[in-house]
Amino acid sequence: MTEILLSYPAVLLRNWKLGRVQRNWYLRDRATFSERDLSNAMGQCRKGFHFGEWFIARHFLRQGYNVLTEKYLHSSRPEKQRKAKEILGKAGVAFLTQRQSFGGSKLRKSPRPDLLVYESNLKTFFFVEVKRDADRLSRPQRLFFPTIEEKLRCEVIVVKLTVEK
Repeated sequence: MTEILLSYPAVLLRNWKLGRVQRNWYLRDRATFSERDLSNAMGQCRKGFHFGEWFIARHFLRQGYNVLTEKYLHSSRPEKQRKAKEILGKAGVAFLTQRQSFGGSKLRKSPRPDLLVYESNLKTFFFVEVKRDADRLSRPQRLFFPTIEEKLRCEVIVVKLTVEK
């Protein structure tokens, strides 16, 4: 796993929590963010939920990548699910959605990374897990992400996102 450090302006998170950012980002990047994503972001913004994932998705978009945001394998996001299957193949999707056991605790599902980032040709892809401020990888994530890299032959990047100083 590769770890990178990025920062955001404090005022941007404040405006996110007030619901002032999401609609603009959604309108600018409609190919990336769905109406369902916008609804979730607006409904959960007061605590800053989804800010890091949207901020980092836009970071990779500006670098020329395509991004499938959170819940890319969930049935409530059929277009993202279809694209993820195209990128990962049936075996890759099956691997990511199987029930896993990590250190004795059974999880309902594997701890998938937040974002699936890919190039237009679909041949190059990687996953991104976003951790904002004091958030850290869970034990299941620390155990599962190297397995993703091995089985799917791709990188899992952990982005540590902190407020600008």
